[in-house]
Amino acid sequence: MKSKRKSVLISSNSLANKFIFSRWGIRPSQRRRYRNLFTSVRKHCRVLFQHYLLRGRVQWTEGNEQRIFGVYKFDEIRGNLIVGFVLIAPGSEWTLPSRHQK
Repeated sequence: MKSKRKSVLISSNSLANKFIFSRWGIRPSQRRRYRNLFTSVRKHCRVLFQHYLLRGRVQWTEGNEQRIFGVYKFDEIRGNLIVGFVLIAPGSEWTLPSRHQK
């Protein structure tokens, strides 16, 4: 039996919101007041996600361990790019996960 891999979905807008809150303490409910800031950071987050999609994977070394994540596009809604990240074992081949089968 094949083990099922779990993926984590992250949207570019939620990443931007978390970054803005952690850096400047500005909440998404204040978006109207800081429209230019939110627009700019959201645009940069979309570009970052598109870069990861083109690469198809993200990897880094942490101590003696190598962490590798496969990256795939889950959805895009009005410019909000939703990307899935799947943890993969070093040396294994990674393919896009199948959608829920009915």
